[in-house]
Amino acid sequence: MTEEQPGLDPAKPSNLRELFRRHGFHPRRSLGQTFLVDANIVHKIVRAAQLTGEEAVLEIGAGAGAVTRELTKHARRVVALEIDPSLIRILHETVGEAATIVQGDVLAVDWEDLLGSEGEGRWRVVANLPYAITGPAILRLLDMADWVDRLVIMVQQEVADRLLASPGRRARGLLSVLVEAACDMAEIGTVAPTCFRPRPQVQSTILALTVRRPPLVPSHLATSFRELVKGGFATRRKTLANALSRAQGLELSKEEAVSLLSESHIDPRRRAEDLSADDFLCLTRTLEAAATKGRP
Repeated sequence: MTEEQPGLDPAKPSNLRELFRRHGFHPRRSLGQTFLVDANIVHKIVRAAQLTGEEAVLEIGAGAGAVTRELTKHARRVVALEIDPSLIRILHETVGEAATIVQGDVLAVDWEDLLGSEGEGRWRVVANLPYAITGPAILRLLDMADWVDRLVIMVQQEVADRLLASPGRRARGLLSVLVEAACDMAEIGTVAPTCFRPRPQVQSTILALTVRRPPLVPSHLATSFRELVKGGFATRRKTLANALSRAQGLELSKEEAVSLLSESHIDPRRRAEDLSADDFLCLTRTLEAAATKGRP
């Protein structure tokens, strides 16, 4: 933790403009770059991380460092991950040595190399996820669950609605189930476009995800569970019996799919969006048991 803050605070619009001018930086639409310029939202994000001063924090998409600077006041250690080399130079000015700055891509970084030395469940994550990669990025975040106990993510409101969608809602999808299985999730608040430069055209939402310990899905079933959920949503407007029988990798006939669903006490006429993570886990156990003894 440090109270010393180098350089200009990028959470102030005038400072952000000056930093961009000084470094010849122009936000890249292709990367979905928008920068938080509201100190109240910065504080809300950091409070949502529930830091005591003992935690290590990984920030994904550090940008110009507005949130990074505040994190360094409350965390034992901060690692700031940023893909854009032009922003790395700005971060060195706004954050200095208060955080470890790493250039890297959330979709490609090796979690064990980056986080392994801190041990299981020792990290908190704060992430601002661009809309274009939100789905793949969330799947990557779920892969780091062994290292993390809490994640605070900012996503477009439409994505948040999908993640929070309960069984039976049309907005529910693959990510809804996978996140539900891995984490307890809560909405922290919405963020208006006026809080960013340049302004996006949509509202954003801050979500807090607490990793389940122990996980809902045992490790030996994790791969089968994910494949089953993917298969269920691959043709989401079809009944589960039809969707699972068409899913690549499951190799189920429709009769087998109906039998497995019925054995799991799930109506084969239901759709994937109707099922909870517990329902999918029950179906996974039934599928694994059938595979072990030979399908009917």
